[in-house]
Amino acid sequence: RLGVHLHRLQLAAKGREEEFLSNPLNCLALIRQLHSDWMHMEQLMQLPIGSKQMDFIRLANEQRPQWGSVEGALLAMHRIKESYELDAIDLAKGLIDGEQTDAKLSALECYDMGMLYYKASRYELAAEWFTTARDLIRQNPDIYVMLGLKRKDISYILARSFVNLANETLARYVLQKEPELSPRIEELLYYFRANIPKTEENKQLTDFNGEYARLCGSSYKPKPTRLLCSYKSSPTPFLRLAPFQMEQLSRDPDIFVFHNVISSSEIALLERATEPYLEPALVLVDAETPLISKHRTVRSTWLPDPLYSYEVNHLIVRIQRRIAHFTDLIIDYPLVEILKYGFGGHYSLHTDYLNYTVNYPDDRIATIVLYLSNVTSGGSTMFIDLDLAVKPEPGKALFWPSLRTDTFDFETRTVHASCPVKIGTK
Repeated sequence: RLGVHLHRLQLAAKGREEEFLSNPLNCLALIRQLHSDWMHMEQLMQLPIGSKQMDFIRLANEQRPQWGSVEGALLAMHRIKESYELDAIDLAKGLIDGEQTDAKLSALECYDMGMLYYKASRYELAAEWFTTARDLIRQNPDIYVMLGLKRKDISYILARSFVNLANETLARYVLQKEPELSPRIEELLYYFRANIPKTEENKQLTDFNGEYARLCGSSYKPKPTRLLCSYKSSPTPFLRLAPFQMEQLSRDPDIFVFHNVISSSEIALLERATEPYLEPALVLVDAETPLISKHRTVRSTWLPDPLYSYEVNHLIVRIQRRIAHFTDLIIDYPLVEILKYGFGGHYSLHTDYLNYTVNYPDDRIATIVLYLSNVTSGGSTMFIDLDLAVKPEPGKALFWPSLRTDTFDFETRTVHASCPVKIGTK
């Protein structure tokens, strides 16, 4: 029974691995299983009959995900849940923003989500996940015992969460329903009261306000405007021969979308060439200090580069020429960054210029975001001060200046975020 339980994810993914892993519920379940369940399998196979299987497990141990990968998947699930205001029980059932998927979370994933919040003193969210885990464990209690999780352990930490929230009534109710804990209710409540944990903070557990969730959510609809679509057919000869469809999304500040800037064959070439070289993206904390940041969860690479073929590097040069045509800008920075956001991938609210002073002369004056894919759900570029969200579409280019054209001051209203990817990749 345990073997069937552990093999179910592999069977579900067979033949459709990319589609399977684009669902955040599958991704979290698989990473957690590969990290945590191997240890319990090893304990169960400490018998001669399992010696061959033990050799395989020891070999696989060297390649299984470490805790950092599990924590990353848990944090991605947090971003999806909180930024889109979803319920834990709905996510566990595979219901994502009103859409039913074929993926589900087990009691183990829900328990780990609860512990993530508990250790960060976010007891209300912890209790929500522990309650869901306690409901799910009833379905296969024997399997979960073999994997190191018992219902009484969930009830214990759930009751403690309620005491930490100053709600002893609910804590008592939880303990009363647990046969192994009910005889010790008063003792446990006294212990919980006397040992309230010190408040801890996990800065990676980003808070998302209601406006953030509204703009990122699938129910967002742009406000009607009097802005029109047109064709960008001047001032260059290239544009007269091949004009771009142009859509103005905002007039103050100016924000534009250009359609069909890059072809499907060019997109396929870029994706195929860059995939092996993608690494965690860096964030500039000042003009000279790039760091990997939990506020930006994405892999990236820069082009052109000698790593890539002439065909790929020359394509970047051609794309930059197109950008110069439709933005009326001189493109003097030779590099572009290719970004890939996976499940839960996001970039918190930020501006693209680096500082507010004139001391840094080579600051960014404009941004071009060129989308290479559709995203099944989530992943919009959101401007919180402008009540604007732009959904990814292959070949679409989003353009906005970072400077005001009248004063050349920084345009502070262009603060924006990349909404977490719920399903798919961006």
